[in-house]
Amino acid sequence: LHCSGNEASVSDCRWERHDCTHRDDAGVICTADVSVRLTGSRSRLQGRVEIRPGNGEWGTICDDGFDDRDAQVVCRQLGYRGGVATVRGDFGEGTGHIWLEELNCTGNEASVAECRVSRWGEHDCTYRDDAGVICTGDVSVRLNGSEDASRGRVEVRPRNGEWGTICDDGVDDRDAQV
Repeated sequence: LHCSGNEASVSDCRWERHDCTHRDDAGVICTADVSVRLTGSRSRLQGRVEIRPGNGEWGTICDDGFDDRDAQVVCRQLGYRGGVATVRGDFGEGTGHIWLEELNCTGNEASVAECRVSRWGEHDCTYRDDAGVICTGDVSVRLNGSEDASRGRVEVRPRNGEWGTICDDGVDDRDAQV
């Protein structure tokens, strides 16, 4: 895998044949200030959006103003190519904090942490207003093998097929950025 670091997805990077074993699997440590996950669905491609600031507690995003540009960023941060927004708690009601209302992404950000927000923890929403997304992508990416969601062995799934790993030959910070 060879990336310049500016790609929107690993599917945009250059892929090559390899002679690696699983002892050569690549791993990364992500440094985003805000972690994101999807819950409330059997599919990894869709669900209620939950966020965690730093090492804080998981919570939800209110759907007030939540649109496809916000969904694009959420899905891209999760390793998918893009996505669309759902509203009105399509994936059930969350628990814990409702962290954000009026998330305002342009759609080009790499992480929710780069989007404009009103104020963390201030809202007039209920869990019935939890935002959700349906993500799409030619190549899905996940980190595995660690209890910390921001680090682990890089695994990819082309066109929603079988999960596999990336050989660490030549993998550098530019690849990890994508």
